[in-house]
Amino acid sequence: MIKRLIAILALGVTCSAQAAPSSASPLVDQLRPYLQVKTVEGDEFRVRAFFSPSCSFSKQYLPFFLNLSNTLPQDKQFAFTPVVNKADGLTYAFAFAAVQRFYPRHVNNFVEASLRGVQDMGLSTRNWVGIERIGKAAGIPVPMGRLVEDNLPILKSDVEQLMTLRSKLKITNTPSVSVAGTYIVTPEFTGGDTNQFSTLVNAVVSMVTLHE
Repeated sequence: MIKRLIAILALGVTCSAQAAPSSASPLVDQLRPYLQVKTVEGDEFRVRAFFSPSCSFSKQYLPFFLNLSNTLPQDKQFAFTPVVNKADGLTYAFAFAAVQRFYPRHVNNFVEASLRGVQDMGLSTRNWVGIERIGKAAGIPVPMGRLVEDNLPILKSDVEQLMTLRSKLKITNTPSVSVAGTYIVTPEFTGGDTNQFSTLVNAVVSMVTLHE
C-alpha cells in the first residue's frame, strides 16, 4: 500500500488563484463557473475545502473557509481536506488523518496552525519536528508521532482515501472547493477575487440545495 501511496503522491498539484481556467470541454461547459465531475458516492452532502499548508492562497482564503464551515445548511457537512503532494509530504497527510479521526474537533485548529506554522514560522511538514509543533499549537493533547505510529494501519487507509478523493474530484490546484461531490470551484474562476469566490461557492451550495 505504501508503494501505491508514493506513486499517487508523484502526481503534481498547483497552488494558484490567478490563472484563467483551461478546458478542452465544449463551449457550454467552459461557460459554467465551476467544473462538474461524476458524483463521488458518500460526498453528496459534503462541502470540501482542499488546501495545502504551503499554499499562500489556501491561507488567504482560510477566514472564508472557517466562516463557510459555520454557515452551511444543516444538511451539509464541511470538511477540510489536504491535497497530498511532495511539498507537504506523506508525514503531513498521516498527521492530518490522525487528527481527523481521533480529534475531529481540533481539525480547524490544526489546519490554521499548519498554514501559519509553515508560512509564518518556516516549519516543515515533511518531518516530525514541525508536525509536533503544529500539533501542540492546535491543542492536540498527545504527541503526533506516537498518535500516528499507534494507529498506522487504519491511517494508511485514511490517507489512501484522501488521495482517491483528489483523483475522483479531479483536484489539480489549491485551494479548491467541492460541493456535493460533484461541483468543483476554484478562485481561478473569479481571478482570485475573494468576495466573488465566496459568492460563487455559496451560489453553488444554494443551487445544489434547491435541486435536492
